[in-house]
Amino acid sequence: MSKKLITLSVSLIAATTLVFGQQKDDAKKVSDTINNLTEVIVTANKIEQKQNTTGKVVTVINAAALQANAGRSLAQVLTEQTSLYLPGALSNAGTVPSIFMRGASSGRTLILIDGVPVGDPSMISNEFDLNLVPLDQVERVEILKGAQSTIYGSDAIGGVINIITKTKLKKSWSGSYSVGSYGTQKMDIQHAQTFNKLSYTIGYENQSAKGFSSALDKTNIGNFDKDGYQNKSWFANINYAINSNWNLKAYTRLTAYSADIDQAAFKDDKDNQFKNATKMTGITLKYKKDRTSFQLQYQINTQDRQYLNDSTDRTYTIFEDNHYWGTSHFADVFYANVFTKNIQWVVGSDFRYGSFHQTYESLGEWGPYNFNFVDTFQYQNAVYTSLILNDNANKWNIEIGGRYNKHSSYGNNQTFTLSPSFKVTNSVRLLASVSSGFKAPSLYQLSNNANLSPEESVSTEIGAEYKTNELFARAVYYNRTIDNGIDYNYIDYNYFNFIQQKVNGIELEFNWKLNTKNSINANYTLMNGKETNQNRVTTTDTVTYNYLLKRPKHSAGIQWQYSPTPKLAISVAARYISKRYDVGGYASPDVQLGYYILTNAHVQYKASKRLTLFADGQNLGNDRFQEVNGYNTIGRTLLFGIRLH
Repeated sequence: MSKKLITLSVSLIAATTLVFGQQKDDAKKVSDTINNLTEVIVTANKIEQKQNTTGKVVTVINAAALQANAGRSLAQVLTEQTSLYLPGALSNAGTVPSIFMRGASSGRTLILIDGVPVGDPSMISNEFDLNLVPLDQVERVEILKGAQSTIYGSDAIGGVINIITKTKLKKSWSGSYSVGSYGTQKMDIQHAQTFNKLSYTIGYENQSAKGFSSALDKTNIGNFDKDGYQNKSWFANINYAINSNWNLKAYTRLTAYSADIDQAAFKDDKDNQFKNATKMTGITLKYKKDRTSFQLQYQINTQDRQYLNDSTDRTYTIFEDNHYWGTSHFADVFYANVFTKNIQWVVGSDFRYGSFHQTYESLGEWGPYNFNFVDTFQYQNAVYTSLILNDNANKWNIEIGGRYNKHSSYGNNQTFTLSPSFKVTNSVRLLASVSSGFKAPSLYQLSNNANLSPEESVSTEIGAEYKTNELFARAVYYNRTIDNGIDYNYIDYNYFNFIQQKVNGIELEFNWKLNTKNSINANYTLMNGKETNQNRVTTTDTVTYNYLLKRPKHSAGIQWQYSPTPKLAISVAARYISKRYDVGGYASPDVQLGYYILTNAHVQYKASKRLTLFADGQNLGNDRFQEVNGYNTIGRTLLFGIRLH
């Protein structure tokens, strides 16, 4: 422990030296990555509004903050946010990270890309693989915490992460190139052009890494092979301004990657490969005039996942090919009107359809085995509404919302939202929210048990925010209960509704601009979780666990940002993750994973008006830790690059 604390202390002392060692003041301010309450958001209610007009807890990662993380993955940026933990984000490239928001299990945080749900219908819990979204293609990220099923439907139990991609560029050409540890190389290029009412943006990205062994070699023999990674992604957006009120946008995005993987925890495999590809194509029609807004949106997603193992280094299996195909359709239409300065109304309807198909082939010492899964599908439609009220002095604000959802398999259900906020002074605001959420059983789960019901949750939160030009602070207490939780039953080997999960916690955020050159950001999360589930050791009785697997009770981070000149920006950060439990194996006790402290740093230098040099370092103390039992994580990682903007 002392070694880790020494590493943290040295990093903080170095950061402090950077912060206070400069005597002169430049007029140029530090890059603004502070959560600005006057920033316009769209995620809370699908309409443009300022953060300080909603009682919901919203965090915005803006373009400046994303550029200060150049060279990292989207999952690595998200896992540093309050109440978010993504095991797998710091594992070998190509690892699919889980997403835990406020302790909600994987698949219970809804991922949106430009406002559209993007879950994979062929995954067990309809999860989305964040490896399919390169960070360089992201303009900003809006994180909305707490149950949000009233506006966004299924899966939004922990919250919503809206990934807003780049659609406009400041210059016609931009791009970047970087190289780093583990044979990592990244290259992206983007181009934009405007012709009167028509504009387009296109982009391409290529990432590769030689990597390291995904599985942990606890014998220290050293014969585990490196697991490589290759990711290619391209996108195109076409925008046509029909007139001053109407706008039409068409877009497509294709990402495909392959990653070498190992057999299991602590077990190497030299010829096992995972491939994942997704294509998203859609169209959006928008109308806006004065106080009226209208939007019609449609998107089709296709998914292609394959696990291929030639198994030359194993004796009992010669060949194995597990292939999944998924298709999902999403259509949404909503109308919004500001009747008066005190009343806003949003009403809409959405439709979702998902299907998947699976084939499995294997050849082993007991002969061949082939399996062809019959196509299965499900659909759901819903109507939703939200009413936003405020007084003439803009002191108080309240949102009341509801949704009616009809599912092709389990029937119908309803959700609600009540979110008030009150401005005590110009700097102090109180906020609260109570809302219900649900998660529909996935196609994979329903194919095994057609009688499953949706998970249901109720979330509450209460908090306070303090905001001046120099300082932002927020404290929030949250509580959530989930009933009818879906999990796998090892008695009859099927999915069932059984779990009850209770979670409560505290979120603290602090952002302070000390002066025009220096700023400090810090956050802390306390997460208490309790879950009633099948006993993981005996598999024959019920037990209540006073912890949640892979999720830390305590997490904290601190970052110093320093700009000694208008051209140079430096940041140094440290993050602490407490001890947590993971599965020890089938019918085995859970194992405790040790705490870890990561120290990171980032430097940017603007060499010219359009050229920036950057360097990024992660885990500079070379801490050894596990996010998932039996699997490796990054050691000291350095990356150097250039960016044309």
